[in-house]
Amino acid sequence: MEPLKLREDLEFMEDEQGGQRVLVLRDPDSLASSIVPMGLGAIEVLRLLDGARTFDDVHEALSANGALPREVLESFLAMLDRQLLLDNAASRSARVARTTFLEGTTRAAAHAGRAYPAAPDAARTFLDAMLPAPLRTPSSPPPLRRVLAPHIDLGLGSATYGHAHQRILDAGRPDVVVVLGVRHEFAEERFIACRKDFATPLGVVPCDHPLLDAIEERFGSLDADVVAHQREHSVEFQAIWLARHWPDDPPPMVPLLLGGFFDCVREQRSPRTDEEVERFIGALRDAIAADGRRVLVLASVDFSHVGPLYEDDAGLDEAGELELAEKDNALLDQVVANDAEAFFASIAADGDARHICGTAPVYVTMRLHDGPGELLHYGQGRIHPESGSVVSFAAVAFAD
Repeated sequence: MEPLKLREDLEFMEDEQGGQRVLVLRDPDSLASSIVPMGLGAIEVLRLLDGARTFDDVHEALSANGALPREVLESFLAMLDRQLLLDNAASRSARVARTTFLEGTTRAAAHAGRAYPAAPDAARTFLDAMLPAPLRTPSSPPPLRRVLAPHIDLGLGSATYGHAHQRILDAGRPDVVVVLGVRHEFAEERFIACRKDFATPLGVVPCDHPLLDAIEERFGSLDADVVAHQREHSVEFQAIWLARHWPDDPPPMVPLLLGGFFDCVREQRSPRTDEEVERFIGALRDAIAADGRRVLVLASVDFSHVGPLYEDDAGLDEAGELELAEKDNALLDQVVANDAEAFFASIAADGDARHICGTAPVYVTMRLHDGPGELLHYGQGRIHPESGSVVSFAAVAFAD
């Protein structure tokens, strides 16, 4: 049985959450996908993970003052392993992959072969099946400046993806696409760019350095915490669509990840009051305006996340899904009206009770231009049928 060892580069700190003192591990190398708070009792376990003790040794030491169920210890150690907090083959492999990502000029297709087929023909067929109408090139392409598209599992959100990307396709090839993705993994920075080309099974989507340079000239460097892009799917899922639409010449993109506006939600204040948020929106808006090319802003977002999988007490039945659709459509009315402040105020009013995944990209997208949008499609998916956990998503297009 292999000895268990905690990584030596981790930093420990105490914090207060929900009125309780907790232990938080900080990962300076950003191998962990999130920072998991633990009860202070975890210190006793972590102290024993010194590389000299096996599971049985640790269990025996912890049971000296009373029986500790093996399954409890197994569950805790499995969490540490999933989060790459143990010094073992998994974390060492992740460290090699991280170094390869940071040193390379191309970001590998992290989800190929799992979220979508890795073989080019199969990937193309997979995406083609989602489009709601035969491919066509309108004689007068409808204008398009901004789009909201899902980043949910491609199969689960297929109809909504199809409506969003048929609209993009109908509008004709943009000169450059700014993708505003959601930063799902832990990172210190709120806004993170990636200066790498994105590989997909259908070809490479290049990074547009001129527009990214222009944004950074106005805002400042956006490359801290770039490792957050390594495994993030919200930009990747849009990149493969761009490669599918224009296989011979995919438009270059500016890949950006946005962290949540959780502090603004908690304090029920508009993001307009946040100097960093305002500076980013201003930099992005001004850089696009000065660019001179046809720029499409593509926000890769989902909406509600409800059910036990998201720490709610209960899942949704059919009536619950209808009620969720009602609430979502009221929020989408504000999106279509391009009323960013009303949109954010609605989310903050109930403390983001529906766990909207995309608040920041949607808010930023609405602030970039005036003019209403059009709801193309709304959908829900049972992300975890056993618990009744549901995710909702939508496609919205803005011509102005």
